[in-house]
Amino acid sequence: MRRARYKLGVVAMAAIAATGVGACGSDDSGGGSGGGKTPTIGVIQITLTHGYQQILNNGYKAQAKADGANVRFCINNLEPSKTIKCAEDLISAGVDALIVAPADEASFAAVARLAKTRNVPVVNDGSPQKIQENVVPFTGTDSLGGGRLAGQFGAKWIKDHLGGSAQVGELTLPTFTDCVNRNKGFRAGIADAPGAKIVASANGSGLRAKALPATENMLQGQPGINVMFGCNDDSALGAMSALKGKGKNPAQTLVIGFDGTAEAFKEIKKGGMFRADIVQRPDCYSRRMMNIATKIARGQAKVEEYVKKGYYFVKTPVVTNANVDKWLQWQGTPETAPEKCVFATNHQ
Repeated sequence: MRRARYKLGVVAMAAIAATGVGACGSDDSGGGSGGGKTPTIGVIQITLTHGYQQILNNGYKAQAKADGANVRFCINNLEPSKTIKCAEDLISAGVDALIVAPADEASFAAVARLAKTRNVPVVNDGSPQKIQENVVPFTGTDSLGGGRLAGQFGAKWIKDHLGGSAQVGELTLPTFTDCVNRNKGFRAGIADAPGAKIVASANGSGLRAKALPATENMLQGQPGINVMFGCNDDSALGAMSALKGKGKNPAQTLVIGFDGTAEAFKEIKKGGMFRADIVQRPDCYSRRMMNIATKIARGQAKVEEYVKKGYYFVKTPVVTNANVDKWLQWQGTPETAPEKCVFATNHQ
């Protein structure tokens, strides 16, 4: 969950985790973005227990080092009150800009208001929030477009392997904007197979431990379900476990995920029912967001420049058995990815 893409277990780093990754020495030591003071960027992430979030975190650190900035992290565990507390603590600690993954719309709005009163610019991470003053608009996954790709893959597979008809279930996370958009896109894409009917939908909470019983409950009411879409990989993996538990024939069953985790890639490589994964690119947008925050903190750019440009969405590759070997070599960096970072603006 860029996203929410997520394992939301207890994170030991619930308070601010301060990590100095910038240039050492005097404040006028320059970095990749130019000279001037060494800015400190505050980053509010939802967790560090998920592979996606770890890639995001590493990207922030790598770009901060390249740009000669320091970075402080605070984890909100997708809790609105913690999001606000993180912002208060980071601003009190003197950060020059904030990158914020919101727990929900209300907490993001509260953080944006607080930051504005303290003249601290905000960069929108996590999920797209409304475009507003003092906030650099969202950069991240094209969740709607990626969901559509998932649905289109499913529709073609259903036509090719199930004669065009299927009973489809989906797992979502209603409180997370990205998951809502992924499911919306999936429903649009799966419509390419008119014989594929979505017969059940449930909240998988973005967690495998909850997605499994949620899918089991769906299968009790709709035992004919043979296609499942999970709005993140944990959801899809939980759904796969439930389908296996019900003795579903892998050759006649399809599971599609959304994240780009190594575990999902390994399942695709096995050649079972998990056949496609939509890949997020936190390695791409973490670096862009950190670079923007650093430039603004140094006075080399203004928030208004980015507000005019609007959202930036990153292309979501589709991983299948045909290209999974290349993606298994991905180390969570742009340099090791089989595809380049591709951005597009305002197309959702």
